[in-house]
Amino acid sequence: MGSAVLLIAGAAISAAGAIQQGAAAAQQAKLQQEILEQNALLAERRAKAERDAATDAARVFEKEGKRISGAQRAAFARGGVLATEGTPLLVLAETVRNLEEDRLNILREGFLRGGFRESEAFGLRFQGAAARARGEAAEKGSFLAAGGSLLTGFSRTRGPSFS
Repeated sequence: MGSAVLLIAGAAISAAGAIQQGAAAAQQAKLQQEILEQNALLAERRAKAERDAATDAARVFEKEGKRISGAQRAAFARGGVLATEGTPLLVLAETVRNLEEDRLNILREGFLRGGFRESEAFGLRFQGAAARARGEAAEKGSFLAAGGSLLTGFSRTRGPSFS
C-alpha cells in the first residue's frame, strides 16, 4: 500500500507543478502584453510627434515660400516689369505652385511616417493579444495536464485492468 501512496503523492506533485507552470506562463504572457501595450502607446506618441513636426515644418516652409514669392515680385517691380500679366505672371504662378507642392510633400511625408507609427502600434497590440491568448491557453492546458497526471497516478495504484 505504501507504493500506492507514493504514486498518488507523485501524481499530486506533478499536477501541482503543471498548474504552477501554467500560472507562470499566463503571468509571463500578461507581462509581455503590458510591455507591448506600453510600446504601442509610445509608437502612437511618435506618430503624433511625426505629424506635428510635419505640420510645423510645412508652416515654416509656407512662410519662407511667401517671402520668396514676395521677393520675386519685388525684383520684377524693381526692374520695371509688370508682374500681373505675361511671362512674369507665369513665373510667379510657377513659383507659387512649386512652393505649395513642396509644402504638401512635407506634410505628406510626415503623415506617412505617422501612419507607419500607428501601424506599428497596431502590430504591437496584436502581438500583445496573441501573447495573452497563448498564456491563457497554457494555463488551461496546465489544468488538463494536471488532471492527466492525477488520473495516471490513480490508475497506477489500481494496476492494469483488462475487464
